[in-house]
Amino acid sequence: MKLVQFWRDGVPALGLATEKGVVDVAAEAALRGVEAPRDMRAAITLGFQAARAQLAPLEEGATCFTDAPAAPAVTDPERILCIGLNYRQHAKEIKLALPAAPVLFNKFRNALAADGDTVRLDPRYLEYDYEAELVAIIGRPARDVSEDEALDYVFGYTCGNDLSTRDLQFARGGQWLLSKTFDGFAPLGPCVVPADEVDPNNLPIASRVNGELRQNSNTSDMIFNVQQLISDLSRHFTLMPGDLIYTGTPQGVMQGYPADQKNWLKPGDRVEIIIGGIGTLTTTFC
Repeated sequence: MKLVQFWRDGVPALGLATEKGVVDVAAEAALRGVEAPRDMRAAITLGFQAARAQLAPLEEGATCFTDAPAAPAVTDPERILCIGLNYRQHAKEIKLALPAAPVLFNKFRNALAADGDTVRLDPRYLEYDYEAELVAIIGRPARDVSEDEALDYVFGYTCGNDLSTRDLQFARGGQWLLSKTFDGFAPLGPCVVPADEVDPNNLPIASRVNGELRQNSNTSDMIFNVQQLISDLSRHFTLMPGDLIYTGTPQGVMQGYPADQKNWLKPGDRVEIIIGGIGTLTTTFC
């Protein structure tokens, strides 16, 4: 099952992505006189098993449409948490030692963008980079959880792009937050896959820029896997339903290229983030 959000009169609405198009959950449920979550927040509140029980029957014989204006997969997270330097080969390409503990920074809601959105690049900066990332969506409050139970607190997974402004990131002594939370700098989507339908620690992950393969790895190269990240974060504060965890990026980002081969993102470029079992998140730039 693949859950999506689309805009209806400026409000995010829940959809089911199928081969024929998107099922409008609220409209289909109303036609059938049944209960169903109206948006992703409601689905997260239910939990993926209860949500699937209500949503899966709506796919059969439903009317689908293909031109829904996409919304970010989650539109109202309390936190957007990001993990830096979390793939072994990425650390190697930028010549940094493996961290002893997860490296944490954050973004804000203004950075969220939907699949297919166009994101503006501020002309005052030049070194714009892409970062393919698996994103975990927390499904219920998590505090002091063990690694063994941590994945039980995940509602689902989606694709993310941790867009970065490298010249700003390093110009002020390492401004990770400021350089990574421009408007639209956290594309998220295209869909949410329930937590029990994929293995987050063994997923192919890649990125393409204008059709050229740039990143090509597997989440098994993470230094700290998803359950380790959740357990570590939950020891310091309570993770809440809808919280997003961008889990780091593999090798192949432009930051790691030799100086004479750097080709930073520019207006007109198109970036695709591809994660096996989930889908492809596309962003263009202006």
